[in-house]
Amino acid sequence: MEFVDRYVRALGASNLQDDAQHRQAEPLLASAFAAAAVSGDIGPLLHRVKYADDLMRDPGNLAQLLRLWTAEVVKRGRHRKWVPENTAWDAQAAQKLYRTVAELSLAHWLDGICKTCGGSGQLNQQVCRDCEGRGDAPIQHAGGFVRERVKDMVSELHGIASSHAARANARLNNRRSTKPKQKK
Repeated sequence: MEFVDRYVRALGASNLQDDAQHRQAEPLLASAFAAAAVSGDIGPLLHRVKYADDLMRDPGNLAQLLRLWTAEVVKRGRHRKWVPENTAWDAQAAQKLYRTVAELSLAHWLDGICKTCGGSGQLNQQVCRDCEGRGDAPIQHAGGFVRERVKDMVSELHGIASSHAARANARLNNRRSTKPKQKK
């Protein structure tokens, strides 16, 4: 079972005891410890917003994630020199670009399946024309420059979430292997 599946099941568990019979808390602990190991890791928040907010109903998580992701996009955009920020007008235009890229990339990462085919890639036993059979919704922005930056940041979000899940899964597996076996 993937880490995300275990994480979502743990969020819905009614009993978070951590003993031989109950291990629902382990994915939550592993996620927290994996985040603590890497300062500034937004992986746990990405997982919480994408997979758990339907269960937890906390709109504050999305707002917090958008603030953190916007700051991260600004940092990455400046490092990659997307646009010059020589004048006040340039800096203002750059901030608008960063904000747009952050909002579009996060929205696409959270819900990027093709609405026409429902993510299957097929419609009426033919390849879906909207997504060209990939199942992913096309990024909705007219400008090619912005669209390419959004694609880049969606890829970064996938990488951050995958990296966090791998670290948390490794912690989860380490925790299980170091626990003493109890006699039956």
